[in-house]
Amino acid sequence: ATQSEKIQPDTCSFNSVIHAYANTRSGNVTQAPQRARRAEELIHQMESLYKSGENDNVKPDVVTYSAVVNAYAKAAVHEAECASKAMNILDKMVELYNGGDKGVKPNKRTYTSAINAFARIGQADTADDILSKMKVRHEEGDDSLKPDTVCYSSVLDAYAKMGGEEAAFRAEELLQEMEDLYNNGDNDVKPNTQTYRSVITALGKSKQPRAAEKAEQILEEMEYISSHGARDLAPNTIVYNAVIDAYARSKSVSKAYRAELLLERMIEESNKGKLSIRPDTITFNSVINAAAKSVHGDSVVRKEAYMIGLNAFKTLHGLDYCKPSSVTYVTFLKLLDNLVESGTSRDYMAKKVFGLSSSLGLANDLVKAQLRKTCSPLVAQNILLSCDEKEDTNAT
Repeated sequence: ATQSEKIQPDTCSFNSVIHAYANTRSGNVTQAPQRARRAEELIHQMESLYKSGENDNVKPDVVTYSAVVNAYAKAAVHEAECASKAMNILDKMVELYNGGDKGVKPNKRTYTSAINAFARIGQADTADDILSKMKVRHEEGDDSLKPDTVCYSSVLDAYAKMGGEEAAFRAEELLQEMEDLYNNGDNDVKPNTQTYRSVITALGKSKQPRAAEKAEQILEEMEYISSHGARDLAPNTIVYNAVIDAYARSKSVSKAYRAELLLERMIEESNKGKLSIRPDTITFNSVINAAAKSVHGDSVVRKEAYMIGLNAFKTLHGLDYCKPSSVTYVTFLKLLDNLVESGTSRDYMAKKVFGLSSSLGLANDLVKAQLRKTCSPLVAQNILLSCDEKEDTNAT
């Protein structure tokens, strides 16, 4: 053999390079689509070398194609068309396999990567279709394509991103399907915290009647299951936040009250040592938001909502484990705009709130824009002018 023949790359060599393109974490993450395209070019190079007879050791296999599907799946968040490219390669693998090439049979990882590609861009229907294909193949006798919790959870995550009433209905159906399978002995589809959180988020984004109440019901179910042995299903802060956000988005007249009850439960339990549900800045912002959106109730409900929002705002400023963000001030200024009558009193409160945000370096453009909406024009102009003068003084 010649020296050049001895150093010819094989499938394993190409796979290593393609895998590196798919999993590179250093550098600019926005270059992921470019890396995925480069990985696909390497497949074309392998196919060309193999078909021409130039190198019999570079036939692409399931690992090769799956790595490129994974590369495109990761890149989809930066370029939506990468999801379609991932699907094209999966379809090509199926076609090659059906044509007799048993070495490129798509496996569970390939299908899961394709599901993730569409989940990342919120195309839940397509992700769901891929899951359905896996179910069909499994029912036809292919045990290697039996969907598991990761597959279902990825589809549920897509429905959570998608939002809307139909998305929430389908998310509930899939959760019920998982629970039924699990209760019948299928441990591969045991719902996990992410599963429940995605359904709660999907409900929160829907306009279903009593969607927030359904979300809280799921939370209660998680609490019950975890207290009876399944500790891995104990809801965490993120799950609680999703339920509070569901109330904020709902049309419930008692949304602020229900949000406050959840916050109080989190504070009480975390004070007892259950730090997994300790409230964070997002929790407090979500409660303030629920209060700010309580515009449909009578004067009693609105006053109660105002006090709930104010209490959450004050509590957040007194904590050492989490601090307010610019969103806190935008949301509280919205609360003043929605629940306090325009006039001297509201202007005074808004000025105090803005001053506080400014002193903490959090008075960004969004806070300033909301101040203009909350205050009377002249007062807002004077507050912002004073703020600009202080910034100029500090700069010099």
